[in-house]
Amino acid sequence: MNKNIYITIFTILCVPKGFGEEISSQNRTLLKILNANSNWNIIEKTDDSIYISEKLIEGSELNAVKVEKEYNIKPELFTDVIMNVGGYDSFLSNAKSLRSKVINDTPSGLIGYQRIKVNLPFFNDREYYFYMSRKPFDVQSSNVMCYWSLLDPEQSPEIFNQSENSTYLREGAGLWKWEPSQSGGVKISYTLTMHPGGSIPDFILEMINKNSIVGLLRDVENEVYSNNGFSD
Repeated sequence: MNKNIYITIFTILCVPKGFGEEISSQNRTLLKILNANSNWNIIEKTDDSIYISEKLIEGSELNAVKVEKEYNIKPELFTDVIMNVGGYDSFLSNAKSLRSKVINDTPSGLIGYQRIKVNLPFFNDREYYFYMSRKPFDVQSSNVMCYWSLLDPEQSPEIFNQSENSTYLREGAGLWKWEPSQSGGVKISYTLTMHPGGSIPDFILEMINKNSIVGLLRDVENEVYSNNGFSD
């Protein structure tokens, strides 16, 4: 099974006028859970010093997943790369199985679309629309670099067209944040929770999410280094 097929990006929230300006209550709750520093359990450390953690979400079929690493880089350089949804095809390692495009871009955020090609028998492709923003989603999120939330196409069918032969994903959120580290640098983390639908066993989904989120952090890190002349 391709570990990267459900790389969940990077996505989201605070919708432009005319579409609906409120984050859904369900996804707002998910964002608050992801942003809280409590109840994370470290499960692995990679050879390149990425810490992988999980958190139980009450009432959810899947855990939240977090990756975190220390850097001596300004967080906004990461944010610029993450918000460049239109450029994902140029630096994501799984770009051949992931189609990304920007639907609407405003000063407050963007609406994006992604379709994930699933090369497995009897499984549809996955697709979703999302809102992504740099702006805080509440008073407790001042150190959040950017965040995303999935959108329901039924809110604005004239903008969002659901494809045939695909499974549409509605519940999910993720955020990137920074915190000062004891070494004087910054800890940058990405957290997410999203169920990619269908009848795939939960333990396989959790494995996919864990490996995908690690790959995403590495891809973003490499792009930041490349854009700014840094070396690891």
